Amino acid sequence: MGIWRYSISHLAYMIIKKSNKALQLTSKSGALLAFGSTELNRYRASQSDSSVVKRKGIVMEKLKVQLSNCYGISSFDETFDFTSNPNQAKAYAIYAPNGLMKTSFSRTFETLSRGEQPKEERFNRQSSCTVEADNSELQKEQIYVLKSEIDIGSDNDAVTNILVNEESKSRYDSLVKELTKIKSKLISALQKKSKVKKSELEDKLTKDFGDNDFIQCIKLASEIVVGEELSSFVYEEIFDPKAAAILESREFIEKANEFNSRYQELFDKAGTIYKRGVFNPLKADSSFSALSKNGFFDGGHKVHLLGDEQSIDHDQLQEKIRAVHESIDSDEELKKIRDSLAKNAQTQAFADLFERLSTEEIEYLLTRIKKENKQDFKTELWAYYVLSCTETASLLSTYEANKEEVEEIESAAALEAPNWSRAIELFNDRFVDMPFTLSLFNPAEATLGREKAKLKFTFKDGEDKVDCTRSQVTSLSQGEKRALYLLNFIFEVEDRKRDQRETLFVIDDAADSFDYKNKHAIVQYLEDIADTSYFSQIILTHNFDFFRTLANNFVHRNRCMMANRNGSSIGLSKAEGIKNYFVNIWKRQIENNDFVLCATVPFTRNIVEYTKGEEDADYLKLTSLLHWKSDTAQITAGEYIAIYNGVFGTQHSITNNKPLIELLFEKADEISSRNEHDGLNLEDKVLLSIAIRLKSEIFITNELRVIKADNNYWCQSFSQFGALIKQYSAEQPTGDALRSLEKVSITVSSNIHLNSFMYEPILDLTIEHLIALYIEIKDLEGVANEEQESTEAL
Repeated sequence: MGIWRYSISHLAYMIIKKSNKALQLTSKSGALLAFGSTELNRYRASQSDSSVVKRKGIVMEKLKVQLSNCYGISSFDETFDFTSNPNQAKAYAIYAPNGLMKTSFSRTFETLSRGEQPKEERFNRQSSCTVEADNSELQKEQIYVLKSEIDIGSDNDAVTNILVNEESKSRYDSLVKELTKIKSKLISALQKKSKVKKSELEDKLTKDFGDNDFIQCIKLASEIVVGEELSSFVYEEIFDPKAAAILESREFIEKANEFNSRYQELFDKAGTIYKRGVFNPLKADSSFSALSKNGFFDGGHKVHLLGDEQSIDHDQLQEKIRAVHESIDSDEELKKIRDSLAKNAQTQAFADLFERLSTEEIEYLLTRIKKENKQDFKTELWAYYVLSCTETASLLSTYEANKEEVEEIESAAALEAPNWSRAIELFNDRFVDMPFTLSLFNPAEATLGREKAKLKFTFKDGEDKVDCTRSQVTSLSQGEKRALYLLNFIFEVEDRKRDQRETLFVIDDAADSFDYKNKHAIVQYLEDIADTSYFSQIILTHNFDFFRTLANNFVHRNRCMMANRNGSSIGLSKAEGIKNYFVNIWKRQIENNDFVLCATVPFTRNIVEYTKGEEDADYLKLTSLLHWKSDTAQITAGEYIAIYNGVFGTQHSITNNKPLIELLFEKADEISSRNEHDGLNLEDKVLLSIAIRLKSEIFITNELRVIKADNNYWCQSFSQFGALIKQYSAEQPTGDALRSLEKVSITVSSNIHLNSFMYEPILDLTIEHLIALYIEIKDLEGVANEEQESTEAL
């Protein structure tokens, strides 16, 4: 029967949804509410904006996004076309290198989803943000952001929402609706009699009866036989926690009766200044203390007490009070009781009982509040109040009339949770080899909407088994943590399906770079989302392998975009060559595009390495195009093309006699002088990386020749760049150039080798970064040349 406490209260939040009047009613009786005050306040807040109407089942076609100074985005102006097309999923994939826009874009939409405006945090610049779906402002309820940061600490509200069985819940709520109204009236009536706050009354009553079920406690109270001797007692005056501290003190337990006897004498003895029910010791202390603190006596004033012939000063007054209090204050324990009663309003209210009650009532009270009698006294007081309320009989009869059907619904609710089952099946099907199984701690309560769902994570190892809440789950791998984090996302999606709520999902790097097991599960689930017509997705990633997987699975190539920085603004351009950049872009352009021609060198060298080995003459010649060797300056573009033709079976012209390194540096200069850089820029990035390393090796070689006084010095190491920088740092540990050369070692040296695994590191470098580094290395070479010319002139 413990269910009734929650079932009644659940209706309270349903009533809140229907009328402001009901909201006012239930807000005064927080103890009624199913979720408790904290959860209810959160629920109220989520429902408070009645001006926003959720667009259910509506299909977004055009999303306009105009951002200015929104976190790290200075300027962004793009329109996403989600127009329905049977061949194109309603999803965009955006490849954005680290530090360009990804996090700032998702933070902007996360801020909008909270109903707030994004801002620029670093320089405090004025921000502006326009996000419109089909020419109407995108509402916060239409946005969901899946952040890249993993948070597995708590379950979200969607877990509860999808568990609710609407048919059972509707019938359930109709059964308890009248009961809820009666309960609210009864609590109001009990509050007036007991003076216990409405928000605390249910908890105190059920605690005193030792049963969490409010209805059962009312039933128990109604069966207790009580008399009118309880009519003078108010529960809160006696059992307020501050007053209770006095009742439980040793002094009060041992000398309560004696204190009462001597306290009553204060009002009756000759020469007293007190009048029962009007002016007592507590009020006297307060009054005379106020006079003293405010300088009354210091100003030479006196007081004239009723019955006295003369006025008296402060010292005479204190002596008179001391004489009156002698019967109590002469006993240290009695004095301690008197001082305790003066501490605060609650203890003073208890002290007032000694004046308001008759001698017989005080003796009765002192007997009933003894430790061995106190619990029965509490329940009897509640019973007296309950029996004197007309609402009690109505509540119990309504309860009995509906009890059987309610319990049947509760039993069925514990066994059925279709939306929950669907979400869990999705999770278990998609994410394999998880170390736990999922269930619920509270299936019936969650299914009927009485409580928030509490996920149960069950771990098994042989005969050992342990159940954990989400916050207790520990010792998971990074991949398992991400899968668990995505569980909340699955619940959120299922909840929005249930509500048919038009939603824009902004997905920020849902897969880790090396989480191959979960990567395909995530892509498959995102593809599932795309099957819902009123869902749209913008998926951002700096993981090119994940980007390529999205393109190869369900995101149409027309909606695969590359983020680029043009000056201070960020724009999107259609991605090219995602499936096979070498075959689809480079092989087709090598004869008429010198940038591509230079960029293919490392790839060609890799193929030769795999097919012929590192001792092959072609491999050694190609190595001389990537490292500064004795023959590097003599190898022509035509010689390289001849090797290329032999590797890939092409017939390109080999008549170009220009040294390839000269062509390489010319093209690197062209790239560094451009104002705009669009698209993937893979050939430009590879070309710049080669040029940066070659110029670095030329610089170090020339420096070492000077240091060694050997103009014929060449590095003979297999790992040439590493060996050169090691030698240079040993000779010039404080050299100004060392810092720039270390940048080359960290960022580009090992990224030039373009097998399929190594695409991402070089893609993740921005073209602006490579240009800046190329110019920095060129400047080293220029300074070295100037120093050499000066030395020769001397």
